[in-house]
Amino acid sequence: MKRVNILLGGPKSEYPDELSKSIKAIPGPWVGADRGSLYLIAHGVLPEIAIGDFDSINKKEQKLLKDNIHDFQKYPPEKDDTDSQLCILAAQEKFNASEYYIYGGTGGRIDHFLVNLFLPYDQRFLSFYDKLYFKSATNTIRFFRPGRYTIYHEEGMKYVGFVNLGPVTHMNILDAKYKLDDFTAMHPVSWASNEFVGDTINFGFESGIIAVIQSRDKK
Repeated sequence: MKRVNILLGGPKSEYPDELSKSIKAIPGPWVGADRGSLYLIAHGVLPEIAIGDFDSINKKEQKLLKDNIHDFQKYPPEKDDTDSQLCILAAQEKFNASEYYIYGGTGGRIDHFLVNLFLPYDQRFLSFYDKLYFKSATNTIRFFRPGRYTIYHEEGMKYVGFVNLGPVTHMNILDAKYKLDDFTAMHPVSWASNEFVGDTINFGFESGIIAVIQSRDKK
């Protein structure tokens, strides 16, 4: 299966237009976390899995989910994983997809966002963290393993940031507005506010994990 979509419980103000204007046109099955499952049902999409502690919705809403979604997984609020971790792991186990589009994962609480940003360092995500694609109204995030890559300018985004999430060696950013030549460090660095000159940017590194963030300012 090529693509699976995951809707987390982040604020609706961070949703990209496709979630409110054309959600039924988005290809692939859906997995919902907590209130995200309610949003899907309200917009005519039945998720394959509803998962979380559901502490943000009432008993009537929980019953609605349980009655309509075959795979309803309720966890106690006192748990080791966040709802986003549970959702992504459940989606990987069920679908083993090529891409996971994750919505509602970059707004709201900063501590929850950081859990998502640091997923590549969780051993359970080691085999597929580079298949994760976080998308909001103003930001997208992809993770990269060591190697050489060409990234494409996403429509509507102005800036591109390269973030080595931990130690990195021999990192190079080519043909961008601001280039980087053979950078090595033992600590994280956010190379923010870079820009595309053309349609693509080539970059590479020998070891570490890089998050590439394309973004724009809020209107």
